[in-house]
Amino acid sequence: MTELDAQQSIAEGFKALSAGLPQAALRAVEAVNQEQFPRASLLVGHAHKALGNHDAAEAAYRTLVDKEDRRHYATGWWSLAGLKTAQFSAADGARLDTLIAGQDSDQDQDGYLGLLHLARAEIWHQAGLPDMAFAHLRAGNDLVAAARPFSGEGFRQLVDELLTIEAWPLPPLKGDEIQPIFIIGQPRSGTTLVEQILASHPDVNVTDELSFMGHRGADLQRDGGYRRSLASSPEARWQEYCQQYLDIVRPYCAESKAHFVDKTPENFLHVPLVLKICPNARFVHVVRDPLDNIVSQYRHFFPEGREYSNSLQGLIFYWQGYLMLMRHWSNLFPNRIHHLHYSQLVNATETEIRSLLSFCGLSEAPECFTPHHTQRPVMTPSAAQVRQPINRAGLDSGLSYGGALKDWLTDISKLKDASVGLFGKA
Repeated sequence: MTELDAQQSIAEGFKALSAGLPQAALRAVEAVNQEQFPRASLLVGHAHKALGNHDAAEAAYRTLVDKEDRRHYATGWWSLAGLKTAQFSAADGARLDTLIAGQDSDQDQDGYLGLLHLARAEIWHQAGLPDMAFAHLRAGNDLVAAARPFSGEGFRQLVDELLTIEAWPLPPLKGDEIQPIFIIGQPRSGTTLVEQILASHPDVNVTDELSFMGHRGADLQRDGGYRRSLASSPEARWQEYCQQYLDIVRPYCAESKAHFVDKTPENFLHVPLVLKICPNARFVHVVRDPLDNIVSQYRHFFPEGREYSNSLQGLIFYWQGYLMLMRHWSNLFPNRIHHLHYSQLVNATETEIRSLLSFCGLSEAPECFTPHHTQRPVMTPSAAQVRQPINRAGLDSGLSYGGALKDWLTDISKLKDASVGLFGKA
């Protein structure tokens, strides 16, 4: 196989993976020499992770950590850490310490070194030493943030404009039409678990974290402002967008079912736009404790977007905007938004699942109450967690970092008070 053929096969594999087809991704690189083309190993690891083959994913990622190119070994170490099922040894920790200590030139102070720090943090976290973990979390996130800074002013301006949007009469929900269900909230809040519950229903198709609404929101901003374009655009524009959106959704829907799920947490920004494009839409808003969620996001590296998550102040600022918007949308469209508290879901599982299914217009399918048995590709960082029975392991998970977060706890406590005041105990 020539280099050009190999690179083309790898590109096709990543395209298949991004379309939610990990088996096709694996087939695309069957003939590629992974030793010669390390990105094929990364693809194989990601595909096996999506399929729940954690041992195979770990083996693929470990081939990367042995590479000499720092881009490959840094990505390999972080991918191992992000797997959440890999068990690290003392030798792994010592290896990472040596790698980190050896990156002392100015040109090495970049996002790849940041990934090594984040991987080292995961090893300390596994060892039950959050203070040691936090030192690496901060070092790693600072390096990543320097490489891709968060535009806080841009986010503030968008939120301020969205808060001026007013309600309009919505048509009644129609049971004889396609019924999209949008799962929204903060990343790492339990949205993948809720998606897994709904995906277990025989009448529901599941897509992916689709970027369509975000891109259309950007179109509105460029066309004279989000609010203005939303209010003045003709119906033909929304019909055209709806057709474009359904064309993207269609490949995920091999079976003809009445409902489909779009789990893109950031769609909390675009609730009114979604309702213009899909008037039959429902929203499931997953609410998690701010401390638990902020720590979870800070411990994770998001390859694309979510730049706010690389600083604690950025996370707090993003949470503030998120709470203001969700309060606004809840006031404008109260009958279209179901607030689902992660803590209540894991503490009163059957009650909360019944309430969720009722809101979505779905029957109480038995499969929804044991979502860990559902065999499907899971493309998000929570792939390992949702294959376990619903449990309380994620509750109060941020408390162990309380000492390291003392400079931010006052602001995080205010977020919790605001969240409880708006949506009840999360």
